[in-house]
Amino acid sequence: MLAAQDTHEHEENAEHQNHEAAGEHEEGEHEEGEQHGGHEESESAHVEISANMAEQTGIRSREAGDGTLVRTLVSYGKLTLDPDSIVHIRARFPGQIVNVNAGLGDSVEAGDRLIAVESNDSLQTYTVTAPISGTVLERNANLGGVAAEQTLFTIAPLDTLLVELKIFPGQRQQVAPGQMVRIDTGDTQIEASIRDILPQGDDSPYVIARVPIDNSDGLLAPGRLVTGHIVVERMEAPLVIERRALQSLDNSQVVFIQEGNAFEARPVELGLTDGEFVEVLSGLRAGERYVVDNSYLIKADIEKSGAEHAH
Repeated sequence: MLAAQDTHEHEENAEHQNHEAAGEHEEGEHEEGEQHGGHEESESAHVEISANMAEQTGIRSREAGDGTLVRTLVSYGKLTLDPDSIVHIRARFPGQIVNVNAGLGDSVEAGDRLIAVESNDSLQTYTVTAPISGTVLERNANLGGVAAEQTLFTIAPLDTLLVELKIFPGQRQQVAPGQMVRIDTGDTQIEASIRDILPQGDDSPYVIARVPIDNSDGLLAPGRLVTGHIVVERMEAPLVIERRALQSLDNSQVVFIQEGNAFEARPVELGLTDGEFVEVLSGLRAGERYVVDNSYLIKADIEKSGAEHAH
């Protein structure tokens, strides 16, 4: 089973015509695939490339098969701390701080000693410990200072962060808790799901979809801007190919079929696409190998060969 990715940003919910060759598909929220320009194949639309040469030039193929076309909508947001996980620590009794064991940015474990306070009432020293494991985000405790009603430490775990995505009115009906979403941080992509959706103030035109993501490697930080690709529809297709494999040759959309060392241009009729994968209605059979990487090199070789024959 092939995996597919997202459609273009803010796609319209336009109706599409049914494809007779593929039966009745509901396409009201899919992009229309590219149609080939003809089925006539050039007499010289094939080349021979040795396995060694294909390896050196990065020409790689894969088997055609069934797959899932995924329609998504795009939302923007940022990384935040989970407010439910933030702990504000105060002294149990007012007094003088006589020892400080944790600093700003330190990682602490539940039960670690943070400070020692000498109580004003009993003159006994007691210890303030970390109630959870996490990172010290704020410290308002200095040696010799007074522990009163102020927050002495703020601690939060950073191994899980929240993505807050803005969902505008035109998107709201298509978004619900539990839906899968791919978070693009710019450096990496993370698969997660929407935990809940929260309303904002009266004047806000959007709601917030909150998505917990793993940050156990500590590479992400609150405040970072991200893009969310929310899956709103999936469609199974009996035969799909990667869209990047397509080339234009002799006014046709073609893929290059590999049989041993032979590579042949094959015109294909295309159906729905999600931007990365595209449905094939005719011209290709499941199990046939088609070139995915560097197919443009084969096209150039065929065109060069055709030009030489013309002269």
